[in-house]
Amino acid sequence: MRTRYSIINMLFNIGGQFLTMLLSFINRMVFIRCLSAEYLGVNGLFTDVLSILNFAELGIGTAMVFSMYEPAARDDEQKLARLMNLYKWMYRAVAVSVLLFGLLLLPFLPYLIKGGEGIEHITLIYMIYVLGSASSYLLSYKNSIYQAYQKGYICAGWSMACECIKTVSQITVLLLTRNFILYLAVQQAIQFLPNIMVSRMVDKEFPYLKECHELPEREERNGILKNIGAMSMHKLSTIIVRNTDSLLMSSFIGLATVGLYSNYRLVINALNNLMGKFAVAFSGSIGNFAVMENSDRLYKIYKEMDFMFFVMSAYLTGGLMMLFNPFITLLFGGRYCFPMTTVMVIVAEFYITRMRQTNLLFREAMGLFWNDRYKAVAESIINLVASLVLVRQYGVTGIIWGTIISTLCTCAWVEPYIFLKYGVQDAWQKKLRDYFAEYLKRTLLTAAVSAAAVLWVQRFPVGNFGVFVLDGVLYTAVFAGVIVLLYRRSVEYEALKRRGLEILKRRAG
Repeated sequence: MRTRYSIINMLFNIGGQFLTMLLSFINRMVFIRCLSAEYLGVNGLFTDVLSILNFAELGIGTAMVFSMYEPAARDDEQKLARLMNLYKWMYRAVAVSVLLFGLLLLPFLPYLIKGGEGIEHITLIYMIYVLGSASSYLLSYKNSIYQAYQKGYICAGWSMACECIKTVSQITVLLLTRNFILYLAVQQAIQFLPNIMVSRMVDKEFPYLKECHELPEREERNGILKNIGAMSMHKLSTIIVRNTDSLLMSSFIGLATVGLYSNYRLVINALNNLMGKFAVAFSGSIGNFAVMENSDRLYKIYKEMDFMFFVMSAYLTGGLMMLFNPFITLLFGGRYCFPMTTVMVIVAEFYITRMRQTNLLFREAMGLFWNDRYKAVAESIINLVASLVLVRQYGVTGIIWGTIISTLCTCAWVEPYIFLKYGVQDAWQKKLRDYFAEYLKRTLLTAAVSAAAVLWVQRFPVGNFGVFVLDGVLYTAVFAGVIVLLYRRSVEYEALKRRGLEILKRRAG
């Protein structure tokens, strides 16, 4: 049953993400043709500002979903209802906090924006973002019950439908009015719809949730609050590492540069979300698996998933090195491209981040938040200091180097150490050495494939979409051949191949 739900979740999540990617690119193409680069910069800047304000969430969602895995596996309705009540009140407090922090930040807006003098109604634009972010917490907590029961595909289905409606509506507004405020209003109104629909379904499918008004016992609440305290450190780290780049660029370089960077972020975020959907599809099953199975089987699944995420990360990294700038040129125009040296650093940061996916997935599914809480603090401090030092001399590239340095100094070694020591436990020292040896070999292979891809596209430049697609197909074939040649005898390759064939057979049957 775990495998079946994982496959259903994966298909819905991946299908939804591909659709979202396509719609996002179409939306961005129309946006660039209807509005200036400064508006694109405002969009990217305020999105990151709201991500910072969302620190008020403190990682509550992750900690609460982890707490639900065990009662969901045992169908303990009373415990689930109590947890959902706690979750509801916490998220209402978060909504109020986001709104208040957003209002407090209003006087400082002029200091965050450099080169945005031509943007009208900047305060109104900012408040639309704030209100949209705050209101999203009022009902979204109900999604967690489906996540705990490994039915995240239900939420994904509604998200897909509303994403289509939102994109078509926004494009229509841009083409008819070229009004950024109306564009934002449509976005904020429609993105609330999936939560409303899921909320109604939860009320109907789980009526016992409305019948119970109690909170968890004090001891259980203390355990949850402990996990939330640890997750708040991780949340702060993620915000500083991932969402301060646009702020630094806007403050030190200019709003137009934020606009250029946001196009690269659009692609990177789409791919991050795609891999994240894979992880989310399996997270409920892993949480259930960790409760019910032994550490040997858990480690076996961990290695299989780590290999799967490596193959995905390496493939996407080489492809981005080869086709990132041609893609930006074909969709948005050559004037929106960064130099190749900057692109290489952006892609390197993408690879290093994506190689963390398995450790993060198992940490969250097993609730190992407390064990690496100080790593998050160290990561954020190193990132902020390095970015501030390097931005003055190296600009955009320096900011991204700050992220790479902080990740290598902390996450790249602490996260596998925490999982293997506290999650697997048996012979963890040897398994950790094996992990680092394999990580190094995989990184060298990815670098070699990426270098070959860059040399190819420099020798044969991409001039149109036909050549772009042909290069993509050629790269995919070569990459697949390299993986089969080097890993065909490995246990993880065989397991991944077997599971892939199982999925195809189930879909065909």
